[in-house]
Amino acid sequence: MTRETLQNDFINPYKPVVMKNFSKNWTARNKWTLDYFKKNHGDLMVPVYKEAFANTGTSYTSTENKMRFSEYLDLIATGPTQYRMFLFNIFKHAPELCHDFDYPDLFDRYLKKHPFMFFGGETSFVDVHYDLDLSHVILTQFHGKKRIILFAPECSDYLYRHPLTVSCNVDIGNPDFERYPRLKEVKGYICDLEHGDTLFIPTGYWHYVYYSTGGFSLAVRSRPENLSQRMLSALKIFNLTILDHGMSTLLGAQKWYGMKEQMAVKKANKL
Repeated sequence: MTRETLQNDFINPYKPVVMKNFSKNWTARNKWTLDYFKKNHGDLMVPVYKEAFANTGTSYTSTENKMRFSEYLDLIATGPTQYRMFLFNIFKHAPELCHDFDYPDLFDRYLKKHPFMFFGGETSFVDVHYDLDLSHVILTQFHGKKRIILFAPECSDYLYRHPLTVSCNVDIGNPDFERYPRLKEVKGYICDLEHGDTLFIPTGYWHYVYYSTGGFSLAVRSRPENLSQRMLSALKIFNLTILDHGMSTLLGAQKWYGMKEQMAVKKANKL
């Protein structure tokens, strides 16, 4: 795919696409395996997540569980497990890994200081959400397979988005259409990523991630093209980190979560 095609057909109209050759020149494409990370970085203590956060009032970035990286890699290699690693910046611990990939001249304004890796066991999943900073996400799959379900930003109210947040209470993997009837009106995309596939997730797109097998991926991101999107990003960061967290502290996490759920249902019912 040429830069012009990507810009005109996908980036500018905010349309997802799977690219087969985005990572074709990366050393990481063949170098990064479970055995490689276990051998070279297995002593790291890493945060792991187990539960979904829908209906809990818990932040999706909160966890108190940690384990040795080598033990975790053995766990996801042996079969189904709900444990996953979310937004893990391994490059802070092993900066030499940054030499194993680059940033193809297809996107502008790459956030080169913030690449992240995602690891998960078979059957684990990430609740539907969109990225708080409204960046474009370029997600490259390495070991294993994962399924990603995507919804455009205009679907937010039909997904019962909680105010001040980038998440909702809906379980996309097992949707409750009686509790959330407007879900029936939502149209989205489904894609299955395998080794070497790269998914472009446009700014503001909702994504639900299911690990069909144990595996891992790398996400690099780029800033939105226009100033209004960047200003909106700053507002959303303020809403979540200051207003939402402040209300949670003031009222109690579960009570505030319940109030947001009621507001989301009320808004969806008025559509």
